[in-house]
Amino acid sequence: MITPNNKHGKKALCLLIAFIINTHLFSQEKLHIDINTFGIASAHNNIQPHYQHANNWGIIAPLDKSSLFLQPRINYKWIETDKFLLKTGISGVIKNQYEDSFLQEIYLSGNIFRLIDFSFGKEAYTPLSINDTLTVGGFLYNSNARPIPRFTIGFFNYVSVPLTNDYIRIKGGISHGWLNDDRTASLKSNSADNILLHEKWFYLQINTKSIQPHIGLSHSSLMGGTRADGTKVPLDYWASFFAKGSDHVPGDKYNAAGAHEGFWDFGFDTQYGDQKVKIYLQKPFADGSGMNILTLRNKDFKIGTLVDIHGIKWFNKLSFELIRTDYQSGAGIPDPIYPKDHEKSGQIIWLHKVEDYDKFMSDNFGEETSGWTKKDVTSYLETNFNEGHKYGGRDDYNNNGSYYNGWSYHHQNIGFPLYHNNDLVSMYAPNWNTNNTVSFKNTRVKAIHIGMEGLLAEQISYLIKATYTINYGSYGEEYIARYSWEVSDNYLYEGGRSQYYTNLQLKYTPRLMPKLVLNTSLSYDGGQLYNAFGCMFGINYLPFK
Repeated sequence: MITPNNKHGKKALCLLIAFIINTHLFSQEKLHIDINTFGIASAHNNIQPHYQHANNWGIIAPLDKSSLFLQPRINYKWIETDKFLLKTGISGVIKNQYEDSFLQEIYLSGNIFRLIDFSFGKEAYTPLSINDTLTVGGFLYNSNARPIPRFTIGFFNYVSVPLTNDYIRIKGGISHGWLNDDRTASLKSNSADNILLHEKWFYLQINTKSIQPHIGLSHSSLMGGTRADGTKVPLDYWASFFAKGSDHVPGDKYNAAGAHEGFWDFGFDTQYGDQKVKIYLQKPFADGSGMNILTLRNKDFKIGTLVDIHGIKWFNKLSFELIRTDYQSGAGIPDPIYPKDHEKSGQIIWLHKVEDYDKFMSDNFGEETSGWTKKDVTSYLETNFNEGHKYGGRDDYNNNGSYYNGWSYHHQNIGFPLYHNNDLVSMYAPNWNTNNTVSFKNTRVKAIHIGMEGLLAEQISYLIKATYTINYGSYGEEYIARYSWEVSDNYLYEGGRSQYYTNLQLKYTPRLMPKLVLNTSLSYDGGQLYNAFGCMFGINYLPFK
């Protein structure tokens, strides 16, 4: 929607249209134009099927009504030499309800010395995800939501480390973005506008003739912002950058300043003849207990394989993924707290500040101990007040108590696409009374996914995706509070709710009109959460193909 936060949107869309009309002013060798027009419809009054909107750069929203769309895109290479590439792009999404139209992209990007990549602005590009079109989608920095205004610089593709004879390769980058959507409309006290988004990643690859194993780490942080009442959220940039505690951010002296999320990425690429195979294991985390994989607290994962198949026209690519995000470092509350009958009831017990653990046990719990250590006290607290679970659990991916909207942009996930936020949940479960302290209500998911694509005929291609999920909601909704063991009444996801998402896409390029692509898709979601059937019909025109 074109709002005060996007007050130049209409002018930018008009500029885009004028730019297309005047393309004769530019070198057609450097100009790329993509005009996409399509219509969507859903048999569900309020919900679009998952794969009708997911991993599509926010063009379609989960709760969009049946609509007609026009999406013009322009990319122009201003400079292209052996040492420097500079290009710019702009695109818009124009709906039949024009007030809901928006500027999709406007960016300047390129490459220096064929080595250092950069992007400035809103660009529909991600250097992290592995084929979002065919897979479920990435944990972070993916293609699910609208492009975020950000500046990114780094090695987006692997580069050889000097003096290693191309045996060791690295890639990585750093990005600073601005979440400039309306995030305080809910008037939640923990919501904030104009949040800064910091992201960085680093990968190391060993390059041999037969196999290329890699290890990578990605980190994302939310920081700063302005509350609905105008209060500025304290900002300590370097503490958030390094995920350290800060004296300048209230409540974060002993915890990392800001909100944090990330994932580890392990895997390898190999090739058998003409067949290329990528196998990967990704492990998400939301705090130190999940990030430190050596402690074995992180039991969540996405295991996948992506195969490029040559020589079989009807079967070109295959994606298979197994996913688990329901453990989240366990059900134990994040920190030890004083019990209900204690004078400090509900306050966090900072054990690292205790000087005499025997005296602490005597003064606070009436227990006479001798020679107890921090480990002994922790074990006592876990047994008596944490249901036998380790502390440091309930990580709650995509959410953070300081930022109601969490990892979202214009109400769509910039984190994992399978998670459900409050907008979606309120549609398929309108009578469920939620705690509603954070936006994402369903982040604990188990899933199995398969995707494949190929050619049905010389001019007709297909893509099929099917994902089966079991949804467990979130710890923050299962219990009445994040630090409570009291179960919420009528918990929607009790025992897990199954749901599946399916999608079939077809594209046809007429032999006599190679610049034209006709496409259609059918999607169906069904299960214990909701049922929705949708379809899409469109025409894609590439005038300078």
